[in-house]
Amino acid sequence: MNKITFVLVILTATLYHAGLLTAGDPIEPYLERGTSGSFRYAIYNNQWLLHGQQWFDEKHITRVAITGVLPEAEGEIAIPSSINGHEVYGIDDNAFESCKGVTGIRIPKTVRFLRPGTLNVCDGLQHIAVAEDHPEFASVDGVMFDKQKTKLLAFGSGHSGEYVIPNHTTEIGPNAFAGCTQLTRVIVPESVTDIGGRSGTVFEGCRSLERINLPVAVTNIGQKSFQDCSSLKEIVIPPEITTIPFGLFWKCSRLKRVVLPDGIASIGNYAFADCAQLTLDRFPKSLTTVGAYAFKDCKALRPLTVPQSVTSIGRSAFRGSPVKIGNQLETRGGN
Repeated sequence: MNKITFVLVILTATLYHAGLLTAGDPIEPYLERGTSGSFRYAIYNNQWLLHGQQWFDEKHITRVAITGVLPEAEGEIAIPSSINGHEVYGIDDNAFESCKGVTGIRIPKTVRFLRPGTLNVCDGLQHIAVAEDHPEFASVDGVMFDKQKTKLLAFGSGHSGEYVIPNHTTEIGPNAFAGCTQLTRVIVPESVTDIGGRSGTVFEGCRSLERINLPVAVTNIGQKSFQDCSSLKEIVIPPEITTIPFGLFWKCSRLKRVVLPDGIASIGNYAFADCAQLTLDRFPKSLTTVGAYAFKDCKALRPLTVPQSVTSIGRSAFRGSPVKIGNQLETRGGN
């Protein structure tokens, strides 16, 4: 392959938009901005619109992104499938920040660009209805799922009390419950194996969440998934989990009891930082790494001794806690 052919191959590869539209390159306005019904909108023409098409097939296409909800909007609102003859294709990340009176939203089949967490910034949202013929998303009892109804995508932050996740669910997506400040309990079925993927922040800011079960089949919990769950008091980590990721229980100020399985090899940065009431019976024998500030200001910890298996301790990992670091680690930045 000569140099010119190689460059053309690389260029052609970059002109495709692959995968589900939950993330993408920054987008720029192309034609106009305005208001329609309860919404503010902008018309775009950019790479994010292509959705798997080559640029020379759709280089003149224009579509609409919903950029905001008018402050006076109330009750259930329906996103239109088109505005001024242009297909409504996306929802901006911050579009629902000001919709205090909105309790329900209807999503047409045209909307494909929707990042995790976008809907949960709408404080009163209790019901999400997705068009039955939507190619990517679905709704189950007012909760947003993927089309197969196996991955929970958005719950709606206006819900309160207890929620039982349907038995067919295998994944809980990033930000799915983030900001649901009135949610007190979540019952997770045994079918769930993944909570939050890599991005996590699944229950971040659920300040009223007191109880949640994590099934034994769970093999992954994303970072910061329980950050600032200030009412959570105890939790049992599933036996297949080997890593407590970054900030998993950061600022869980009432968390008292955590059961860590013996398979835990690493505890990430800020994993339990500012959990002032946290107690542990022991550190897992399998533990090798403790990240920076992992147990910062965990003042209620007993004076445990870090096991000999630990070979790396990050900066200020136990600052403000009574944990003892063995001689083999005293020079490695433990406190």
